[in-house]
Amino acid sequence: MTPSAHPGGLYEAIKDDLGYLKLPKAAEVFASLAEQADQAGWSHLEYLAAVAAAEAAATRDRHLAARMRFAHLPARRTLSEFDFDFQPSVDRKLIEDLASCGFVAEGRSVLFLGQPGTGKSHLASALCAAAVEAGYWGFFTSAADLGANMAAAYADGSFAIRIRAYTGPSVLVIDDVGLVGFDRAQANALFQVVNRRYERASSTIVTTNRSLSSWGEIFGGDAVVAAAVLDRLLHRAVVINIKGPSWRLKEHQALTEAHR
Repeated sequence: MTPSAHPGGLYEAIKDDLGYLKLPKAAEVFASLAEQADQAGWSHLEYLAAVAAAEAAATRDRHLAARMRFAHLPARRTLSEFDFDFQPSVDRKLIEDLASCGFVAEGRSVLFLGQPGTGKSHLASALCAAAVEAGYWGFFTSAADLGANMAAAYADGSFAIRIRAYTGPSVLVIDDVGLVGFDRAQANALFQVVNRRYERASSTIVTTNRSLSSWGEIFGGDAVVAAAVLDRLLHRAVVINIKGPSWRLKEHQALTEAHR
């Protein structure tokens, strides 16, 4: 069908065509941009570039939102929210360099060590979010959830399917290793995840409140599995030991003082 020569008919026809081509943002803005182009004296090429840029920006936003949902971050943390003055043992320059995501491209892992409340999970989440914003796929899980899910997958025969959620993303955060101990099946599951990611040169970010020398206790006394996991995690890894006080204790003390 030939569209009407009237501008309104042409606009509707173009809008329908853009919708059919699954270009919703272009369909939304092309008419208003046409008016802007007339007023500003844009060339046809400049107008086309503006429509394409609007569609591209909307597509990038949709893809980012999808990656963020997939990442399953417990909270949207940023490095700008981290108080480096409160934790002077954390090298700001090193963290900012990691946020450029070079470690992802190089397939290097990052380990955050420190007592509870020192900001390990905050930094891990912020680095994962930075990688997602840079176009990578990331995923955040607690060590307890990973162990329980994969042990259940062993039992119900879905191991080959479920492990993809942990081995597929470019960045995997395993939070709070050592907070809860592993049984033999869970320890083996964690080893399988870490080993496959190591073989694929995928980046793994780990937070732990336990010294690396005590990881044998975490793995149910199996020092061999613990050593195998650490061997793969530590190869070419960035290890950051946070020696400062707890944020939560600081906030508790501040609240107590306020009540007084």
